[in-house]
Amino acid sequence: MVSQLAITNESFQNIADEVARSLSHATVDGSSAFVSTAVTYANGTHVVVRLDQDGDSFFVSDDGYASLSADMFGGSYQFQRIARDVAKRFGVDYDQRSFFILKATKSQLPAAVTIIANASAASVERTLYALDHLKIKKTKELFVERISKAFGDKASFNVDFRGSTKAWQVDAAIIEQSHVVAIFEFVMPAATSVAFAHMKVGDISAMVERPRTAFVLSDYDRTDPPLRQILSSSADLVIAASSDLEIYRRAA
Repeated sequence: MVSQLAITNESFQNIADEVARSLSHATVDGSSAFVSTAVTYANGTHVVVRLDQDGDSFFVSDDGYASLSADMFGGSYQFQRIARDVAKRFGVDYDQRSFFILKATKSQLPAAVTIIANASAASVERTLYALDHLKIKKTKELFVERISKAFGDKASFNVDFRGSTKAWQVDAAIIEQSHVVAIFEFVMPAATSVAFAHMKVGDISAMVERPRTAFVLSDYDRTDPPLRQILSSSADLVIAASSDLEIYRRAA
């Protein structure tokens, strides 16, 4: 017989209170208090919000931590533009260093801390997203450059090509004597990009007479091995965008 543990409302309240305390705690240092919130940055660390008392009101800020984080991963330029937009969206102020609310009453503190924490976390996340897109843009330019150097005037980009069931637009095609002899598809690390590329090239590879096919990964190391394995099942070769010209030529 399995015994059941009865949890009373009172004991459940204690459990809930314990969970709440574990998610957020505060420390006081001189005239400032630092509240560690349940909100997290992209790396999983908790957002800490600073409180400074000024008479009957409180100055609430992220103490410049989001700005510092962006600077550490080389995104200070992107962050400054993004931070202004985020501050406007959350209805807070930004002074080129910190997100802040100048005057909050005691009763407003819970909401003020939550808003500042979320603004700080959102700004870092959006900066990382912008940096990823910038990196992908540069890698796509490298892809075009390598294809062009490896194959010269045989290379064409954004080519319509019919697979076994439908027509697709492929990122690059190598054309000899009016025949497509090889196809290169540029793929980002995201699972959605992998899935679409796999479906597209898989349909082309299912043709009876088909061109050589290759996936070119924008970031080989950041593409999970299982995703690379999925791609390799539908193409002849999976390479990094930064690969040598000879590797590109071998793919064709």
